[in-house]
Amino acid sequence: MTRPLESQDKNTAKVIGPVAVLDPMSEAMQEKVRGYAPGLDLRFAASSSQEDFAAVVKGAPYIVPRGLGLPAEVLKGADAVKLVHQWGTGTDKIPLEVARDMGVPVARSPGVNAPTVADLTIGLMIAALRRIPQHHNNTRAGRWVVDALVPGARDLNGLTVGLIGFGAIGQLVARRLAGFNCDVMYNRLSGPMETSDARYVEMAEILSSSDIVSLHLPLTDVSRHTIGAAQFAQMKLGAVLVNTGRGGLVDEDALIAALRDGLLSAAALDVFAQEPVNTDNPLLQMDNVVALPHIGGHTEDNLARMVSHWAGNIRAFDAGCDIDDACIVV
Repeated sequence: MTRPLESQDKNTAKVIGPVAVLDPMSEAMQEKVRGYAPGLDLRFAASSSQEDFAAVVKGAPYIVPRGLGLPAEVLKGADAVKLVHQWGTGTDKIPLEVARDMGVPVARSPGVNAPTVADLTIGLMIAALRRIPQHHNNTRAGRWVVDALVPGARDLNGLTVGLIGFGAIGQLVARRLAGFNCDVMYNRLSGPMETSDARYVEMAEILSSSDIVSLHLPLTDVSRHTIGAAQFAQMKLGAVLVNTGRGGLVDEDALIAALRDGLLSAAALDVFAQEPVNTDNPLLQMDNVVALPHIGGHTEDNLARMVSHWAGNIRAFDAGCDIDDACIVV
């Protein structure tokens, strides 16, 4: 288990790095991150361009990719890298085969952001069900629209919710939904768990019975387009789709068609197939779509937890200590 080397005197402790952080940030944000990673010499990419990524990894023994990932060519050009540590959980944007060929271990921070993403998932469910974005936009535009009944608006309380994927985030979503008296079902590739706050069912039942289908899978070759035209056709008429996992889990063309044809009543998306999302993506023009820019883990509380975790793993690795096996990907 990783244990940060907090007992060292900060004035005499070795400065570790450079640590290349592949995420351009404001100076204020950089200082905040440095405050949660004492003892590490953090170097931030100047922009999101591959050229600036390549520049910042030169001479850096540690690389920390974030939402923008780590291009294969950048990793191949990293001349001093000893460890790649994902800022978060998903490693779908890291070239794992390249890292394996180079003999560079890849680590991540499983479960650290789970409470934050679970909270947002519940928020998205309520926002989509209650049509909150539409009311927000109307009110700010000076349109005081108070109909006796908002078409399609529903309570979360008492609904049937199907969770596809049931890792740390999915389990916390299920626990939160218990407070809304929801009937919570889940499906995962590895089968049922011995104990949980939800009941295991087959995928067909998730699709046909759920008022809300919420995605909590990592993106892999197997999980890509888990939800497409065939699955939308099986879903309960008027269901809501929530995705805080990865955009590639959903066939976006099929999602657009399902929303336009009324198969779905709404969708709430924190992730898209292409990020940043194209401004001409039809999903951004639909009133029944809640769209966010992949901010599932972006809170002050989670920033402290996440940076402290990967910084602690880097300190341990640099000191020759083992990193928790649960964090090692390659």
